[in-house]
This record gives sequence, structure tokens and C-alpha cells, in this order.
Amino acid sequence: MKRFRISALMGFVFFTGMVLTSCLGSSEGDNKETRDVVALYQNGTFVQMGGGVLVPNNSSYLPSSPGVYSITIEYDPTTWSDNKLNVTITDRPISLDNPNVRVGEGTGNINLYDLSENALRPEMFNQDYLLVPCIFWMENVDLIDYGKEFAKHRFSLLVPEDLHDSDGILNLTLIDEVIDPELNRSKSSWQYQAFNLQSVITGFKSINGKLNTIRIWGSVNRNSYDPEEGRTDKARYVDIDLTPFQ
Repeated sequence: MKRFRISALMGFVFFTGMVLTSCLGSSEGDNKETRDVVALYQNGTFVQMGGGVLVPNNSSYLPSSPGVYSITIEYDPTTWSDNKLNVTITDRPISLDNPNVRVGEGTGNINLYDLSENALRPEMFNQDYLLVPCIFWMENVDLIDYGKEFAKHRFSLLVPEDLHDSDGILNLTLIDEVIDPELNRSKSSWQYQAFNLQSVITGFKSINGKLNTIRIWGSVNRNSYDPEEGRTDKARYVDIDLTPFQ
């Protein structure tokens, strides 16, 4: 249930500086707010997309390793100072790190529902992490079984063996591999996944000298999860501008 709640809210709260700019100036009554946010945990603090620092004042739920997490925090927005905000972590963080970045080709064994939708778009979280809203086909299950269904999906980013590209475009392919592809999947859902591309980006720059764009490809079909059924937009892709990280 926790993961489903996070997926429903995350699209509204992961944007740059959301926590550090929302409701600032509110000084009447109880200023405490509770929100779900996405942040990179390192050196005892959480750093949001854009650089805002969340400083935990409790250690109950601190992760045991660095990485990108979804966290539930309680905070007083009027205490923001010097790009920092003291927060209380109120639940166990959910790791969004996905280690499945590998060299290869493929389309997965089911289609993706889409690569982007409205505000849900792949973005560079920082110079290393790519944050991808994996928009996928799922079985029509009750909310209580959402976690079991999501656990059947394995999202991966495929890196081409040949990284040469004179235009500075790094082509990656997002795929979904499920345990039971024969099941009927009639609904769509999404979950953020954080892929650490540090070594891939370093290798690409060493070969090409520049990296202007990350282009994510995927076999997308809003009509069917089955690659053999209906129309599949095999050439569907979304671009991410790397200019801010040069």
C-alpha cells in the first residue's frame, strides 16, 4: 500500500525545490506539513533535484546506503534557511535505485504503455542519476495486490555496445521484462526508477568528447501490452537535454 500511495503522489512533489518553496511565508497557526518527496541520500542528508538540502532531525529511518529514495517528511516551511530545511522522516524510505543498466539490445517481453505522459517525463536528477517514470501495463488487480504485480516487472536500460556518436547523442533503450507475460494486462500505472549513469556518461564523453542529449527509446503501445498484437510505436523516443550539466 505504501508504494502505491507514493506512486500516486510523486508526480506532484518531485519537481525542483518543491519543498523549499511551497507555502513559504505562512506564519499563522500550525506550520507543520507532511509530503512525499524524491531525494538523493548522501552524507546524512537528502538532496533534492535542484540542490535543496533536507536535514533530518531524527535517525529512525535513515537509509543504510546512499542512493535516490522516496521519503515521507514532516516539516515547517517557514524554517527554510540557506537552501536547507530541517525535516522529520516519518516512514521508512523507499529506494528508487535500479541497477539494471547493461550493454545490449532488446525490446523486453511486453510493451511499455508510454515513455512520457503529461508531467511525467524522464529527467536528469543530477549529473549522474537519470530519473525515469516507468509507465507500464499492469494486471487489473486490487490496490492491496499492487505491490505483488509491480514486483513482476523488471525495468532495464540498455546501452549500445558502440558508443560513437558525432552529434553527442547517447541512445538508451528502456525495456520491461515480466515474469508472466501471458497474463492479461489492461491497466496502466507508473513508478519512478533511478538509474546511475555515471560510468556510461564518462565512457561516452571519453569517446566522443561531448554529450548533448540522452535519447531514451522504447517499444510503446497504448493499445496493448502484447508486442505481437495491435500497433507498436517501435520508433518512439524522448530526449533529455544535457546542457544544464555541461
